[in-house]
Amino acid sequence: PNSFWLTGFFNPNGCLTAMKQEVTRKHRSQKWALNDVVYHTEVTNFERPEQIKAPPEEGMYIHGLSLEGGAWSIKEGNLVESAPKEMFSSLPILFVTANERRAESKALGRQLVYECPVYKYLSRTDRYFIFVAHLTVKQDQSPNHWTMRGTALFCNT
Repeated sequence: PNSFWLTGFFNPNGCLTAMKQEVTRKHRSQKWALNDVVYHTEVTNFERPEQIKAPPEEGMYIHGLSLEGGAWSIKEGNLVESAPKEMFSSLPILFVTANERRAESKALGRQLVYECPVYKYLSRTDRYFIFVAHLTVKQDQSPNHWTMRGTALFCNT
């Protein structure tokens, strides 16, 4: 499919691990090792899966994630405060792929990002933890602002 409904998987971790393995195999000539590969995420401007006409060259698009403790502004391309009395907001389509750890740390070093945990359920335990999505924040805000708000992504609310 062009976009995967991550919330529909019984084992979303397995799906993402398989994707990471495929990307690593694709870069075999560059001698990528699976242990040195981490997830790379980008929030797209697509709001609905129907807007995506083709799957990405590598990695995957995922949809169905809900954001608690903040909202995503497509116009600004970063995290913003959630609307009053709105506990959850939907995240646009998320592009997830894999990248070498060294290259990823260089890429993230140039911008302010919040390492947003993604959970399967609202219970924030390591049992339901899936992965970390890197969400960009405003230049005048610290990523710690979102940590203090308890901002996280969930498959099921």
